[in-house]
Amino acid sequence: MHTTSRPSLKRSLRMLLPLCTLLGVLALVIMACGGSSANAGTSVGTSGNNSSSSNSSKHFKVGDQVKVGDTFIATVNSFKTNPGDDIFKPKSGNKFVVVDVTLKNVGSTEQNISSLLQFTLKDATGQKYDETIISNVTPPDGKLAAGDIIKGQIAYEVAASQHDFTLAFEADIISSGQTLWDLHV
Repeated sequence: MHTTSRPSLKRSLRMLLPLCTLLGVLALVIMACGGSSANAGTSVGTSGNNSSSSNSSKHFKVGDQVKVGDTFIATVNSFKTNPGDDIFKPKSGNKFVVVDVTLKNVGSTEQNISSLLQFTLKDATGQKYDETIISNVTPPDGKLAAGDIIKGQIAYEVAASQHDFTLAFEADIISSGQTLWDLHV
C-alpha cells in the first residue's frame, strides 16, 4: 500500500546524508577555530613609567603593551571622561568616556580593524556599552598593513555613576577568548 512513499523516503535520506556530513564538518572546523588562542594577551612591557603587569595576569591596565595572539601588540594609552560639545552631549545621568588605543600589526599579513566589532566596554555591574560618536574622536578603524601602527580613540556614553570598567579586545572575532584591561575614571 505504501510502496510509493518508501522510494521517496530513501531518496530523502540520500539527500539528507550529504547535508548532515557537511554540517558535521562545519561544526568540527568551528570548534577547532574556537580553541585558538588568537585573542589571548600577554604583557610585553609598559609604555608608562608607573605601570607594571605580570605575564600571568589576565587583566591589564592603562599603559601595558599586550601581545594579542601572533597578530597585534595592543596598548590602552589613556582612559578619560569627555564633556562633549555643543553638538554631542551625553544624556542626563550619563557621561562620555574615551579610550585611547594603539595597535601594532606584528603579523605577516594585513589586518582589518573595527572598533565596533573588536572592542567592548562593560562597567562593574556587567552593563555593556555601545561605541558612540563625538567630536574630535577618531576610532582606530581600517586596514593595518603588516608592521604598521594605528592609533585612535573609542568613545562610549556610560552611566555617570560608574567609575570602573573593563575593556575587551578580540583580535579575531571568530576565535574564543579576549584580552582585558581594567579601567577607572
